Amino acid sequence: MSGYLFIFGNTPQLSHAELSVFFPSNRLITSDVAFVDQDLDPATWINRLGGTVKIAKVTAEYLALTPEEIASLLKKSDNRTFGLSSYTKKFSITPSFLRDVKYLLVSARFVLPKVGDTLSSVVVAKEKLVELVIVEEGGRWLVGRTVAIQDFGSWNRRDYGRPSVDPKAGMLPPKVARMAANLAIPAIPAFEPGSNFKKGWIPGQARNDINPILLDPFCGMGTILAEALLIGWTVIGSDNSDETIVKAGKNLEWLTMLDSRNQSPSIPGIVGSWKLLLSDATHISEKIPPESIDAIVTEPFLGSTEIGDKRSRQGGTSDTQEKVKNTIKGLEKLYIGCLKDWKKILVPGGKVVIALPEYAISGKTYFVKKVIDRCESLGYTVLLGPIDYFRPQAMVRRKFFVLQKYGTH
Repeated sequence: MSGYLFIFGNTPQLSHAELSVFFPSNRLITSDVAFVDQDLDPATWINRLGGTVKIAKVTAEYLALTPEEIASLLKKSDNRTFGLSSYTKKFSITPSFLRDVKYLLVSARFVLPKVGDTLSSVVVAKEKLVELVIVEEGGRWLVGRTVAIQDFGSWNRRDYGRPSVDPKAGMLPPKVARMAANLAIPAIPAFEPGSNFKKGWIPGQARNDINPILLDPFCGMGTILAEALLIGWTVIGSDNSDETIVKAGKNLEWLTMLDSRNQSPSIPGIVGSWKLLLSDATHISEKIPPESIDAIVTEPFLGSTEIGDKRSRQGGTSDTQEKVKNTIKGLEKLYIGCLKDWKKILVPGGKVVIALPEYAISGKTYFVKKVIDRCESLGYTVLLGPIDYFRPQAMVRRKFFVLQKYGTH
């Protein structure tokens, strides 16, 4: 059996949606693992995708999984430091199983998972392991050898090494921003990863002499802009704060210098340009030409941070709930105003990838439902969503949606 296993990180639902943009015929084996049955370059895709932490090439398929079968696969490697990761509850990585495998090898050293039955990509990379990945599907055991690992150092550098940060100006980590930017591209077969959109690009086809343009109207510190820039977009960011625009500019300048030094192979390289504008998100059409934007990707203003403070989390009082209800009404008005305005600047068929808030208080949830209910009348189709993204105990949760403006070229 051939093909590849894509192992997802902490946001499997969003990660699978991202993978499905490029490989729509992929097969979800577990919530954390998808199978792609085609030839591909693992190095290209591990660098392109934000939500995939490992890629393993399927090397064997068994009806019964024994130490002898595992040992036979490991004997093919010159590296004698091994690890196993099981992404199925039907098989656990036990010390006794590993000892039996080790006994069958001339000399070997095994690294055990610290938690559960899976090795982290950090451990696999730092220990320089030969890792075998095990999944179960339809009574068969699929075993793959890890051939690509996400460059965690590069992601951390872009998250924590940039010059400007502001917790109040957007909190999406780079990996989630990358996934959102990938969700904005058109359906396959329009995209080819090595071409940076050039071949077969659909939206804005009349402007195919330039890179496609992505707008973030709530750009904050520029995280979405940065990740989109690295995968071939030309980006425009806007915010209604002078200070925020200055900080975002510093981050994008820093990223451009980082890219020019080629400090990490996981950065594909910047081929587009960037521009920042001071503008209210509901009036951005006054500064951008009609039907000139291929995609809008954004985490908008999610409401006052005071609602999510310690006092509110502990209380959950009727007063807090009333504040949330009023906040939801205000946000619905804001987002609907944005979608009305954005329709003017999006190309026909252009996408909007947006993270909408849901508040969770005292066992109740409050969502900006009216925004989604109004999409059709505003001129959009809901292609995907909701896809939840939040940390446990979070009071403000994010729900990702992918919308598409009516019309085609």
